[in-house]
Amino acid sequence: MKWIDLSSQKSGQYFHLNLQVHSTFLLFLFTILWVNLAGAQTPDAKGPVKGLCMLLTIEGKVEVSRTGSTEWALAQTNQVLQIGDRVRTSARSRAMIRWSDRSERRVNELTTLTVAPPQRAGASPTLDLQNGSAYGFNREGPGETRFRTPLASGAIRGTEFNLAVADNGRTVVSLLDGEIELTNQLGQVVVQSGEQGVVEPGQAPTKTAMIDAINIIQWSLYYPAILDVDELGLTGVELQALSESISAYRGGDLLRALGTYPENRPPVSPAEAVYRAATLLAVGQVEQANGVLKALQSPLADALQELVAAVKNQPWTRTAPPALATEWMAESYYLQSRLQLDAALNAAHEATKKSPQFGYAWVRLAELEFSFGHSTKALTALDKGLLLSPRNAQGLALKGFILAGQNKINDAITYFDQAIAIDGALGNAWLGRGLCKIRRGHTDDGRKDLQTAATLESQRSLLRSYLGKAWTYTKYDEIAEKELKRARQLDPNDPTPWLYAALLEQQQNRINQAVIDLEKSQLLNTNRSVFRSRLLLDQDQAVRSANLATIYRDAGMFDVSVREASRAVNYDYGNYSAHLFLAGSYDALRDPKLINLRYEAPYLSEYLVGNLLAPVGGGNLSQNLSQQEYSKLFARDGMGISSSTEYFSGGDWIQSGSQYGTFGNTSYALDPYYRSENGQRPNNDLKQLAFSGKIKQQLTPQDSLYLEAAYANIKSGDVAQYYNQANADPTLRVRELQEPNVFAGYHHEWQPGMHTLFLLSRLDDTLSLNSSALKLPFLVYSRGQITDVRNPSGFALDFRRELDAYSGELQQIWQTPDHALVVGGR
Repeated sequence: MKWIDLSSQKSGQYFHLNLQVHSTFLLFLFTILWVNLAGAQTPDAKGPVKGLCMLLTIEGKVEVSRTGSTEWALAQTNQVLQIGDRVRTSARSRAMIRWSDRSERRVNELTTLTVAPPQRAGASPTLDLQNGSAYGFNREGPGETRFRTPLASGAIRGTEFNLAVADNGRTVVSLLDGEIELTNQLGQVVVQSGEQGVVEPGQAPTKTAMIDAINIIQWSLYYPAILDVDELGLTGVELQALSESISAYRGGDLLRALGTYPENRPPVSPAEAVYRAATLLAVGQVEQANGVLKALQSPLADALQELVAAVKNQPWTRTAPPALATEWMAESYYLQSRLQLDAALNAAHEATKKSPQFGYAWVRLAELEFSFGHSTKALTALDKGLLLSPRNAQGLALKGFILAGQNKINDAITYFDQAIAIDGALGNAWLGRGLCKIRRGHTDDGRKDLQTAATLESQRSLLRSYLGKAWTYTKYDEIAEKELKRARQLDPNDPTPWLYAALLEQQQNRINQAVIDLEKSQLLNTNRSVFRSRLLLDQDQAVRSANLATIYRDAGMFDVSVREASRAVNYDYGNYSAHLFLAGSYDALRDPKLINLRYEAPYLSEYLVGNLLAPVGGGNLSQNLSQQEYSKLFARDGMGISSSTEYFSGGDWIQSGSQYGTFGNTSYALDPYYRSENGQRPNNDLKQLAFSGKIKQQLTPQDSLYLEAAYANIKSGDVAQYYNQANADPTLRVRELQEPNVFAGYHHEWQPGMHTLFLLSRLDDTLSLNSSALKLPFLVYSRGQITDVRNPSGFALDFRRELDAYSGELQQIWQTPDHALVVGGR
């Protein structure tokens, strides 16, 4: 078992246990609880070697000197660093160090640091930065982590900062978020978010406003490759001199392309200078790249500068329409940064047309097709891209995401591992692997990978949102709130952190704030067009409306909940979450005594449509568990159990439970339900026992099969509502038996927005009514008018009805960004 969710509710003045409850039901709950607890003892897969710090990524030349030694040796990925060890990076090199469970350090080129002893036992090691610069991501408690330089020291209080030390010891700490107490022998200053602390030699610390945070950390950002080497026009001599580097570049290995560029070779032509600048961007050396590019007047040089503007989300003015594949690639990234996803896709198409053998262009095209939900087109383009550039880390990571979407988690992790091994600075690769680890139930290891992704690409709001979501799984709500707040600061127009914040607030029963934040997320939804097509944006909006419906339901606003859930279905009829949330809203309005059947049919219809549309693991199949916001990438394999018990002072008792699980392409749910009510008048009792079993099998990425069997046994007296309670029948006994109702469904997704649903049903229902004091109304007529209504005694009722029905239903869904058409038959 990977997780257990046990919840208990109570109401009334005291508990009254009905000892006549079905023993088989209790045995069932005990058995599944024992199975899950036994599974919980299974340890997670063995993780990396434990140590004080760990060197996660290496770009270029990174060396380590062990404590007590003066020798330097080449560092290794995942190398454990002990107290006293030193790390240094060479020119055009970077590294990433996991400093503690909740903090990481991104190390720039030409930097030397020491893993120094902590200030107190149990705290994280002190960062001793002798020279160079490092970006710090820290979520430890206040004062748990410290740093020092030749001129100052600092106490880190849950912050993100960039620390730079010049050769003369001059220290500059730029605080992006949080607080740092900067101290030396001459004084101290508290640096807040958006400020810089400066320590000059022989002076006390001072602080000033930080002018441009993105330029301060631009060295740590990720710049994708866009340059088509064939468009450079290099001479034969240049091609021979750069052959090893160019071969690595064509193959997709940017770090090797940089590392094999001839040492101390100055570019001998403008074309070679452009290539040199492109390789420098691979390790974030924007200043050096700009130094090379500013003296050049060429479309290729302008394209690289346009890419930098896109990554830093800065404006750019193109002087002429794109003509080269490199220009179209730069234009594609820039258009995406301007929320013009359709135009970005067209630009990527143009790049492949201009240069059909340009592997990076095909990978870029695949990435954008995937953002539109065109998995088949994306895979076709990606296969061609990886054939041309087999070591393209972006392409390998994208292949991992596609495989993860097909529930091929082990294969996906393999591709993410390959991408990280080739280019450890690629945040998407760490993101994908972290999500897959969460899917496998290794929540904390997955959270660490998401933390690494957020550190590597610290300007990406979406990575912070995912990290905040992951922190909620590990029950650190305070840190989750911090990450979501930081995500909103990085991109106030991104709806994702508002959505996740609302869901967290709902779990904390902060309903009013949850409504406010989720409504804000709805307003901002179109801003996700930087990542999503318009049709998929409607699906996102449907998810937001569906979640808002559950929050309204928690607030007791049931009618509003139904309206909001209906709006979610209207936004995106093919969105299973919307249907399941609408079913949940109808469920809250159902009559527990089963007299008013007004909401039974719409509830069951929405429930079945939602379960047919849902992918395996796309949400629980259980009817007894409320549907929460679902992000496919945050799904987890394993079993779970949920139990809810309600006792009332009048002796009534409601018990529901669920044992559910997902394993690869299969998910299931077993749901028992028992209700016992004594009623408020004679012969007003009700006993209901229900059990259902469901299984969902993903046959292919586009096809799934759904099976359900449901049993129900209901016994009651006269539970109808009367204005005059004396009108109730004191002898009426009702029994309804369904054993069982069976459903078999099939779902095929032709493409995003186009679905075919087929459902076969077999319904078995036996209803019996018995009464020895039936009151039959007799109408007395006189001269054609009713003059009296009499209820004579002496009548009895003995009614039995058996229903055995079979049904077949077919539904076809067509959706476009502007229209939706649903056709069905039964």
